[in-house]
Order: sequence, then structure tokens, then C-alpha cells
Amino acid sequence: MEQYGNIWPHGLLVAAIVLLLQLVASAHILRHKDDVRAAVAWIGLVWLAPLFGLVFYLLFGINRIERQAKRARIRRGLPARKDLITDPDGPTLYDALPDAPNRWHAHGRLAGRVTGHALTLGNEISPLEGGRAAYDAMIDAIDNAEHTVALTTYIFQADQAGRRFIAALARAHERGVEVRVLVDAVGTLYGLRPVTNLLRRRGIPVATFNPARLSWRLAFFNLRTHRKLLIVDGIKGFAGGMNIRKHHLEDEDGGQRVRDTHFSLKGPIVSQMMEAFADDWAFSKKEELGGEKWLPTITITGTGPGIPARAVPDGPDEPRQRTAMIMESALASARQRVQVITPYFLPEPALVVALKQAALRGVEVDILVPAKNNLPFFMLTALSGARQLVEAGCRLFLSPPPFDHTKLMIVDDDWVFFGSSNWDARSLKLNFEFNVECYDRTFAAQMTDWVHGRYETALEMTRDDFRARPRLHRAMGRLLWLASPYL
Repeated sequence: MEQYGNIWPHGLLVAAIVLLLQLVASAHILRHKDDVRAAVAWIGLVWLAPLFGLVFYLLFGINRIERQAKRARIRRGLPARKDLITDPDGPTLYDALPDAPNRWHAHGRLAGRVTGHALTLGNEISPLEGGRAAYDAMIDAIDNAEHTVALTTYIFQADQAGRRFIAALARAHERGVEVRVLVDAVGTLYGLRPVTNLLRRRGIPVATFNPARLSWRLAFFNLRTHRKLLIVDGIKGFAGGMNIRKHHLEDEDGGQRVRDTHFSLKGPIVSQMMEAFADDWAFSKKEELGGEKWLPTITITGTGPGIPARAVPDGPDEPRQRTAMIMESALASARQRVQVITPYFLPEPALVVALKQAALRGVEVDILVPAKNNLPFFMLTALSGARQLVEAGCRLFLSPPPFDHTKLMIVDDDWVFFGSSNWDARSLKLNFEFNVECYDRTFAAQMTDWVHGRYETALEMTRDDFRARPRLHRAMGRLLWLASPYL
């Protein structure tokens, strides 16, 4: 009894400390979480599994990366991002297309306020068929670089595709071009030989985004850069969804392993691309990239607005979910047709509602996803969530192999959205992504023609098809669907 008497005060003290920490964590959750579902989940975890919940929230529930990004911007002499709604200085859709429907002017105003970026005019944007054609164009641009090369990607493997880029970057570095390469920490794990080591041996400045270390960085290791950007001399850029790996090249029989679409960009939009890279580089290496060398003044050539476009960089360091808001606004602006192509389709409730509303208004909503996904069990989950969309009037198409990694959205042959974001919670909440929105009927028509054949060869999933699915698949899909916010 004497032993228990000695333990009792200590146990009471520990319980009191844990209770205090639970109260502090709960107050922090209520103050900082805007999503009621996330707040309820975190509070439940903190109170039902106190020790585990507190540690887990400390590591993964607090957005420290926002503070680090803010400090990086302040070091560069830039204003810290604030949760203020202001119109950016620069062109608007009225300057480019004054006769555009009012709904697009309203959408453009929202996009400018959400991103903080003005619309850029005089751009040239061309789609590149994923694989060898896109890689050849990118390597040719690196070989013709005169001043700077900035490359960031999620996956960069040292295989037959990656070695060509390593060689091109080394050639540029040897002739005096300033080269910077940023690769995601998780993306480097896809290859047996980390490409970062091979680049360092050639003297190329390279950084790993959010490396896993036993430090403060471990607290947001789950936050990844999923951006795929190449900027050459600050005037030519490439963006889209393509990683650098052999999967985008032909197989031994000359067939496609993966289908994808990347984009070549010229014009003022490239400056917005470079600004996004400079932010990430300053965060990772604390080196500032600025001045005419990295951000040259871009003069618009030719007449007319070119393709009016705006960069949409997004990430957990931003005060609001930019990409999701712009997608929802575009769906609300749709009047005739919406085409969505994505490899990973697990939209959050707000996007599901927006898709349903568009379909119920009479808009043709066509969603194209791969029939066979590269992630195990993903399609079981996706189909489980997509059934309600088909019942509301959306059309779901399953594209046959090869696996289609394209990320594209086209609305009314007026508006095109492309980049690195998937339609899932990871892309829209946790990843650092980069997308581009374009307002141009000619370009939209070109992209509609570009994807027409994919819809022609795809299989539409009807209501009867959903009902005919095996019960085991439906049951597994619903169980996995519960974890969809974390997939």
C-alpha cells in the first residue's frame, strides 16, 4: 500500500498534465481548423487516444510549413501571404476579352483574388504528347539555355529517361548556365539510385524538398511538392503532370507504358512559373533567385492577347484552397459541357456537389479516368464515390490501357485548366501543386480535339454497370472510401 501511495501523486500529476495538453490541443484545433470534419476527427483522436493523439497532432496536425514559407518570403523582401481578399495589379479578363460572358469575368475576378496573380496576356501554349516528344522538347530547351535552368519535379529517376536530363543539365552547367534542381524527398525514393547524388557529383546545385530528418521537418514530411516545372532563361517554360522516368517512354515492343500530356509555355506566364519555383527554392535552400537573370522582363510580341493565362500555385502554405475554389467556380460557370481527365478521382464533398449541380442544370459533365489504375484498390474506391455522380447525370468513362496520367479540365470550349493537380484530397490539401488556367476558345477547341479520341475509345459506366458490380467489390470500395481523404 505504501508503494501505491508513492505512485499515486505522480500518476495524478501525469494525468493532470495530459488533461492540460488535451485542453490546449483542443483549443488549437478549434482555432486553426476550418473544416468541421477535420476538427471533429482531431479532437476525437486527442481525447480518445490521449498519448498517441497528442503526439500525432503535434507532428502532423499543425501547419508549421506555412510559417517557414512566410519567413522565406520575408527574407526575399516579399510581403508575407495574408488571408486578405484584394484584386492583383495587372491585366484582367476585361483587358483581354471584354466581350466574354459575365460569368467568366466573375470567375476571373475570383481567380485573381484567390491566387493573388493578375491575368497574363500574349502567351503561347502548346500541348506536348507525353513521353519521348515532351522529353525531347524539354532537353532541347535545356541545351539551348543561355543563362538559367530551373527544374522541379516530384519523381526524377536515374533511368534511361532521367539520365538524358542529367546529361543535358550537366552540359548546361559546364558551359556556364546557372542550374537549380529541386526534387521531392518522397519522389527520390522511387529509384534505387537517388538522382540528387548524381547531380551533386556533376557540380549541379540540387535540393530535396522536405527531407525526412529527426528535426522540425519531420512534422510536415507528409506535405510534398508535386509540381512539375522547367523554366529556361526565365522566358520558356514547361508544365503539366509528367514526372521524369522511363515509364513515360515506349516499352520493349514500342508501345506506350503511360499516356500523358505536358505543355510548352512562352510569355509572361513563365514569370509566374519562375516565382513559384523561387519560393520553393528559397524554402529548401535559403537561396534567393531574383533579378534579370532569373526573372527577366518579358516583352509581349505580336498583336492580340495571345492566350490569356494565370498561374495557380497551391499548397498547404496558402491561406485558402486555391485549386479547389477555382475548379468549383469553373463548374458553376459551365453552361454546355465539362470535360475532366484525371488519373486519380476522389473529389471532396464540395467538388462532388459542384459536379452534381452542373449536371442537374443540364451541362454535359464527362469524367475520364483509367480503367486500370497504377495504385492497388484505387479504382474500387473511386468507383464507390463516383456512383452518386452518375446517378445525378454525370457521365463516367473508363479509358483502356495504357494508364492515362493526364490532368486536364475543359469548360464550354472557353476555359482550360491543366497542371499537376489530381482530383483528390492529397492534391487539393496536402501537396504543393502548380496549375494554369487559360481563357481562349481556339486553345480550348484544340484541347477538346486533343482528347476526343480518348473518350471515343473509353467505356462508359452506366447505373446498371454500377449495380452489376460484385458485392465484394462494392463492399471493399465503401470501406476504402472511408479512408479516401488520406489516400
